[in-house]
Amino acid sequence: MPLVVDHVIPTSVGGRNELDNLAAACYRCNEFKGAKISGRDPLSNEEATLFNPRIQVWSEHFSWSDEGLYAKGETATGRATVETLQLNNPYVTESRKIWIAEDWHPPL
Repeated sequence: MPLVVDHVIPTSVGGRNELDNLAAACYRCNEFKGAKISGRDPLSNEEATLFNPRIQVWSEHFSWSDEGLYAKGETATGRATVETLQLNNPYVTESRKIWIAEDWHPPL
């Protein structure tokens, strides 16, 4: 699955073209994200900021279920990110099955 450079804060909403605002992202996730910086938390139905990999710790907002097949949001930010970026879409879950079988996933 190819990676692309993502603007954590999109330039269209004031983000900069500087290293601290750039992150590697799956191109599908990046397409789902678009210019969004927040999404709806499906538990509270309120807006929550999307996960920022430059300043937040993944394990504080997410966990893996079904031995790594599905990303699970543990906070409002995590849940909004899973939903908005469609982190459990069929394409990526099929890819994760292969990665799990090869012992490449989930990351430690």
